[in-house]
Order: sequence, then structure tokens, then C-alpha cells
Amino acid sequence: MSYVPISEAKAKLAALVREVAASGEACVISVNGQPLVEIRPYNPQPKPGRLAGAISFDDDAFDPLSPEDADTWGV
Repeated sequence: MSYVPISEAKAKLAALVREVAASGEACVISVNGQPLVEIRPYNPQPKPGRLAGAISFDDDAFDPLSPEDADTWGV
């Protein structure tokens, strides 16, 4: 992780952003020698429900096993 003073970050923000995106490594911007913010690559979070409808079960999937199936599976 690199540390960059805010004056330098302000002067070359576009290049700094491209560097972080390309390297995948975060960069910390400091003010008066104190770390203040972190720039890191964007990592989108998976959207809930994106697999909705992709998995289905038969209506009888959760019915009790027949005695023959229970014997076969040793249950």
C-alpha cells in the first residue's frame, strides 16, 4: 500500500486512480503526514436475488420417503 500526500494526489488524481485500478493495490492519501482516506479498486458486491428462478424443486421434493426408498438409503 502506498502513501501519497494530498498535494501530490490533487496534482495527479487521474493518474493515481488509473494506477490503483491497474495494480489492484490500495493507496492512502495523507494530510500533514496523517493517513486520511484510502483509494482502492472498486469491487462490486453480488446483487441479492440474481439467481432467483434458477433453482427449482419438484413439488414432492420434501415429502417423506417411501418405505422402499428409506430402506434403499438406509434411513
